[in-house]
Amino acid sequence: MNIGLIAVLAAMLSMSVQAAAEVSPRVEQVPFDKGTDAVEIKQSIQGRLTAQYRVSARAGQMLTVDLKPSNTSAYFNIIAKGADYALFNGSIMGNHFMGPLPVDGEYTVQVYLMRNAARRNEVANYSLSLNLSPSDTSDSTQPFDQTLELQGIRFHVTGEWVDGNPAVRISPHGLEVDNSDITRSLTGNIVRAEVADLDQDGSPEIYVFVRSPGRGLPGELVAYAANRKKSLSEIYLPVVSENAKAAEGYQGEDEFAVVENTLVRRFPVYESADAGAGRTGKMRQVRYRLVAGEAGWVLRGDGVTEY
Repeated sequence: MNIGLIAVLAAMLSMSVQAAAEVSPRVEQVPFDKGTDAVEIKQSIQGRLTAQYRVSARAGQMLTVDLKPSNTSAYFNIIAKGADYALFNGSIMGNHFMGPLPVDGEYTVQVYLMRNAARRNEVANYSLSLNLSPSDTSDSTQPFDQTLELQGIRFHVTGEWVDGNPAVRISPHGLEVDNSDITRSLTGNIVRAEVADLDQDGSPEIYVFVRSPGRGLPGELVAYAANRKKSLSEIYLPVVSENAKAAEGYQGEDEFAVVENTLVRRFPVYESADAGAGRTGKMRQVRYRLVAGEAGWVLRGDGVTEY
């Protein structure tokens, strides 16, 4: 066999192996237009196979994504059509996302295995929950009213108006000593509330997320911890300016979420802190862990990432 023919056959074999390694993704359009804003998908991926779930949405709509995989090497990303970067990277930020979508268009939620697991041809069974709401409740004409419960302690969270200003009332139930209502004035409107046990001490915390509309206005957090299920103590969140790395290009517009025993704060990054500066197109995420401070509970910074 001559050398030229051998070279051609070798090239063809190489191309065949490469083509076999490239697995086309499984693509599905999520049918939010059929009268529902929530979908749960139970499927699996193996090896290099990825699953892409495409969502058509408008700017400002709130997208919530939760992934529960059987394989710890499975994650999801969120990518806007035509974007040069991922809106969310699960391998860095965890398997929960909640936030407003920045532009009209199509978004892809891609479920995948990390490279080493894919090379080993591992399998991941998963449950993927997607929720697309018209907008967050900060723009709603209805007053915020939600009851949350964890570890036998219930919190009734309501939005009110006190002397013409917005306020939140937190009514605890099930505490051993003090179940008094707590009312706090707000700078904006309640977006949502979450109950969690970030320090895993067996006593829950309540987190109320508040947004002030407009550029340059920071998000606000109202949070309380149940001290050994006896009474509530306020949780302190440091301002962004205390962290030079996080503060660069910060102009407010914060979003908060509880993600895997941490509190996450996300916001768009601007070219500078000047009022006329434009967005860089990136998002920054600050992660906090709940710790007992000298004077009470504190959310201590635990890392800054940008994407």
